[in-house]
Amino acid sequence: MAQKIDPLIEALGLSMWRVQRKITSQMSLHKEIGLTVPQFHLLHIIAREKKARVIQLAEQLDVKSSAVTVMLDRLELLGLTARVQDENDRRAVTVTLTVKGEELLKEAQNRSLVLLTEHLAILKPEELEKFAEYYTLLEKQER
Repeated sequence: MAQKIDPLIEALGLSMWRVQRKITSQMSLHKEIGLTVPQFHLLHIIAREKKARVIQLAEQLDVKSSAVTVMLDRLELLGLTARVQDENDRRAVTVTLTVKGEELLKEAQNRSLVLLTEHLAILKPEELEKFAEYYTLLEKQER
């Protein structure tokens, strides 16, 4: 027998999906500067880590290493990232941002910040705090 879905949960799920699609669609404005949303996230992680191995990047993006390698190939062709031999392990390679990559990431981050600020502007400061608290709880949930 099929489990009955709580109408509130169903409505909330649908609303979350719509908001996510809207924001992700609008973040495709990064395409104007030559970035996909996953590439933007990858550049952001590399910038935060300063130097990172492919396996670390894959873990943080929750994808396979091969997917990261394909993205890095493209980003390297665009001159946004560089692969450098690891000083401690000659078999390993670390990934860093180039100056061009840093500049493009800053522009993309500014665009994202403007977009998110516009979306969240309907919330009062105390609502925004609660929203952030609840969203963080959902994000931390392991399933």
